[in-house]
Amino acid sequence: MEQILENIIMFVTSFIAVYSVYLIASVSLNIQRGYAGIPQFGLVFPIAGAAYIMGNLSINLAVRILGIKTELDPIYESSGVIALINPILSSNPLLSIAFFILCLIIGAIVGAILGLIQVGPAIRLRIDYLGLTLLAFGEIANVIARAYRPLIGGEYGVQVPSVFGWAGKNTIVAMTAAMLIIALIIYAYAEYLGRTPMGRTMKAIRDNEVAAAALGKSLVKYRAIAIVIGSAFCGIAGVLWAFFNGSVMPGQFVRFNWTFLPWLMILLGGIGNNRGALVGTTVFVALDRFITYYKHEFVGLLPFDVIWLYQILLGAITAFILIYRPQGVLPERPYIPKDVRERVKSSIASSS
Repeated sequence: MEQILENIIMFVTSFIAVYSVYLIASVSLNIQRGYAGIPQFGLVFPIAGAAYIMGNLSINLAVRILGIKTELDPIYESSGVIALINPILSSNPLLSIAFFILCLIIGAIVGAILGLIQVGPAIRLRIDYLGLTLLAFGEIANVIARAYRPLIGGEYGVQVPSVFGWAGKNTIVAMTAAMLIIALIIYAYAEYLGRTPMGRTMKAIRDNEVAAAALGKSLVKYRAIAIVIGSAFCGIAGVLWAFFNGSVMPGQFVRFNWTFLPWLMILLGGIGNNRGALVGTTVFVALDRFITYYKHEFVGLLPFDVIWLYQILLGAITAFILIYRPQGVLPERPYIPKDVRERVKSSIASSS
């Protein structure tokens, strides 16, 4: 019975952790592509970049903030340094949470800066050329992480402090609960953004950039805002994933997982609609976790090796979306502000 309960907790926490970071990534992509019309094919760049930089900074910051004196190198000998950091953080929950929030803020700033670097050379170009530039940027962070060993130690990676070690045997539960709360806050902000004048201007530029420019709207300004907001959220996703795994390695962040899958999620749910991103993320993460944990139950039942089950289902879902439901499960619905609706109603009432 105890073993069954542990398996259930493991499955649920794994689902919530993966779901939270992908919800942040898909909402971020929805702000950039769904609101502003930017074909963000380089989503992995701010996610991986923020994770790598915070992997380096988190352990160095912890050493300095906690006043730890050691001759060990924080990057190349991170295991030994982490063994000195974690006991101090575990004995002081408030300090651990403050350190966690500090890392998230720095990660968001790093993600936003990387987003600006990503679009800086091409933000004035037509939207299709901008998409090609973003695609090219996608793998740069991984190349740098592997080649520049002082960043995270090359292929070996670097460990990051355990900021929820004070929860004892419930460390993973506390971590995943924090991740889910942060993801829901970001989702709520994205919903709010879509109803503001800024969000509506982004959508106007997306629908017809020539008409928006003719009305005096700056394409560069609103594209840059969308990229900064979306990339900041990507940075938070990267930092959360690093803390959840307890380490940062180049192989953790590949284009398929951190660009292709978020695109599939918003395509399935409906581009431009955060509820669609929520539905698409839920479906794909549930599918991923279910296959990851239970695919071996299908050995002998399927006419192919079960290791390909996930890829085959992804391909089938993608084909189904593109052929039968290109607008997604929950297509974007036009939003009319309350004051506009009331003016229209009063106008109709007075004319009748």
